[in-house]
Amino acid sequence: MDFYLLNLLNAVLFVRPSEIVEALSTIPVYNIVISTCIAIKYPTILGQLSGRSLRERPITACVVGMWVAVVLSHLSHFTIYYARIQGPEFAKVIVYYLLLVGVVDTTERLKRFLTSLVVFGVILSVIALLNYHGYIYLPSLAAVGDSEIDAATGEEYILMRLCSTGIFNDPNDLAIMLVVCMLICIYRIVSPAADLWRVVWVAPLVLFGHGLAMTHSRGGFLTLLAGLLALFQARFGWRKAFPMALVVLPAMALLFAGRQTDISASEDTGQGRVQIWSMAMALLPQAPVFGIGMGQLEDVILHAAHNSFVHAYVETGIFGGTLFFGAYWIALTTLGRLGGRRSGLVDPGLRALQPVLMSILSGSFVGMMTLSRNYEVPTFMLFGLAAVFLRLAGEQRGASVPRLDARLVCHTCAASLVFLALLYAYIRVFVRWA
Repeated sequence: MDFYLLNLLNAVLFVRPSEIVEALSTIPVYNIVISTCIAIKYPTILGQLSGRSLRERPITACVVGMWVAVVLSHLSHFTIYYARIQGPEFAKVIVYYLLLVGVVDTTERLKRFLTSLVVFGVILSVIALLNYHGYIYLPSLAAVGDSEIDAATGEEYILMRLCSTGIFNDPNDLAIMLVVCMLICIYRIVSPAADLWRVVWVAPLVLFGHGLAMTHSRGGFLTLLAGLLALFQARFGWRKAFPMALVVLPAMALLFAGRQTDISASEDTGQGRVQIWSMAMALLPQAPVFGIGMGQLEDVILHAAHNSFVHAYVETGIFGGTLFFGAYWIALTTLGRLGGRRSGLVDPGLRALQPVLMSILSGSFVGMMTLSRNYEVPTFMLFGLAAVFLRLAGEQRGASVPRLDARLVCHTCAASLVFLALLYAYIRVFVRWA
């Protein structure tokens, strides 16, 4: 019952029926479904907040800590109003994460959850593409028009970029979700346990690839490249992954040729992003510990940061930024150690899932460098998938899964400071103020 309700919640979250069916536009469908889930699973949600549970699940500790960071980012400036408004709003995201981790409690459920993401992705893509190509008309799915310059003629033109419903009503957000679905499909095709049914996954893969191309998202393309590299390495090892990358990556560049592959830190959009990062990071010394406050960065510099890590460090300080980075750090380093035959994973199902989760988290990490999505549900859904895998792995005697202790805290803080320093160095080297 609880797993089906979670899938229903994801269906509502992804497809947003209230934006498609006019009769549902006044009904808070998502709030109704998530409230039902909470009513059924509240003991499981509360149980994850105990001290013992947080010590055993360091990713959850980071996620819950982010809520504390959001509240402190306002209370440290005595802006009680924003703390009172944004604290409960962000708590909804944390509750979704806790629901996912509490409900997806077996290897089989984790597999089915990944499959359900592909199903919802297909629905999302079909609706968006039908609207984009003019077969149906849904005003809420209207494509975004970006002004571009034709390299051959020098003339300005409008490039229409694919969008979908709700939280994916932005080309870049949709692109990241499509990449997640593509990586699941690719994994299913190359999985050693796959049989003749692997060909079934080709059709949605082509659909998602076409959708990704229509988003014209550079961040989505970079996310796909990073995810593919991580998948090849985790599935085949570096010796086989390297020659595969030499073939696949140029092919990807040809398939997505155009705006998506026109990536540079010195020209146009790339330089604009670096300048925005520079303006944002200049605010960090003003409030280094708890930040300037959630949601305040765009009001100050009049631009979104287009970088979730910059957003996290500036708005919630080194405290909140380290927690956000730490969730990725703990997930990726632990998933990396749990790969291969010496991982200690006895469950063949978990061993089979390690490459696809490694690729999804790796791709997402790169994607976060181009998007400000550190407060959004899809990001925490991916954290939840990693947390579920680590919890299931920790139940096996031979697997090494970290606990929240002084050593892990020190390592995570050190890694966060190194990452922050590298981010500063990158900005200083590449920013150009003409």
